[in-house]
Amino acid sequence: MPSPSCPPSSRRSHRCPSSLVRAVTAASLGYTAFVERNRPRYLLYTAARLPTAADSATLVAAALAAARNRWDFILSQPSPAAEVWGDLRRRVVDRAARTVSSASEVGALYELFDEGLADSVVLCRRLGFGIDEAAELMGAEPAAVTAHLAVAERALPRLSPGRPPTR
Repeated sequence: MPSPSCPPSSRRSHRCPSSLVRAVTAASLGYTAFVERNRPRYLLYTAARLPTAADSATLVAAALAAARNRWDFILSQPSPAAEVWGDLRRRVVDRAARTVSSASEVGALYELFDEGLADSVVLCRRLGFGIDEAAELMGAEPAAVTAHLAVAERALPRLSPGRPPTR
């Protein structure tokens, strides 16, 4: 059966133009590679922010399913990683508002700092990601992550490099 994205004339002949098949295959492979690279890191991030692994897995699955449905649009954006990260973060913020106490260490970070800065701290200081990896995951520039960490370390000296992250 031809793909629903094939033009109607191609559907009658049960053949899609090879360029369309290549484009669909390339997009599918790109999405698959994106998921394989980022899903484990998304799970670590959401697990650090949410009380249960089930919450974490559910939100990551929902964000990645939404990304699949919008993949062509996401690829047209200046930073596809930032687009997916923004959706994941919105889902986490919504769930955390209902389930996480601001008395928790991570919850307190999000009360004290804006989301980008707090995300940088969680990824780099709590989860141990390098600056480049955290920036890639969030779709941010490494310089922005470095600046976020510098601001956080001035406000909370216990976050300084060389100190083990608190768990």
